[in-house]
Amino acid sequence: MTKRPLRRSPWLTAVIPALIGLIAVGFIVVSLDRAIESRRFDEVSKQTLLEIQRALQDFHVAEEIYPRKTPLSGAELVQLLIDTGHLQAPPRNPWTGEPYAFEAPVQPDGIEYRTDELAETYALRSLDQALSDSSPRWQLDSNENHSLE
Repeated sequence: MTKRPLRRSPWLTAVIPALIGLIAVGFIVVSLDRAIESRRFDEVSKQTLLEIQRALQDFHVAEEIYPRKTPLSGAELVQLLIDTGHLQAPPRNPWTGEPYAFEAPVQPDGIEYRTDELAETYALRSLDQALSDSSPRWQLDSNENHSLE
């Protein structure tokens, strides 16, 4: 019995590498999309936290203390700062991409404000995009973390 040599189909020879390349490109595109979205979230959450911090500093200059109520969610703090005139308009909520809306308190809100009992110091924390991890993504306070740089 003589064995016949295996013949490769030209169609298979062309399609399989193309299919593997297409799958690899798909994985790269998905990875890039996630990286871009994470980067966008980082920028928006930084800007939001810095905008709230500036309004807190204005509040402190005017009142000589930080807001006494503690803890406050991001929406509660933004509303307080708008009500007292230290914030002109609500910043973008990093988790929804929309400005903070106070009619809908169910919005994802990973920003937390705390102060000491004398309202002389503050801590402002922003959680990660998934909100599932309670460790802060960004933290600003009046003692150690004055900047996000």
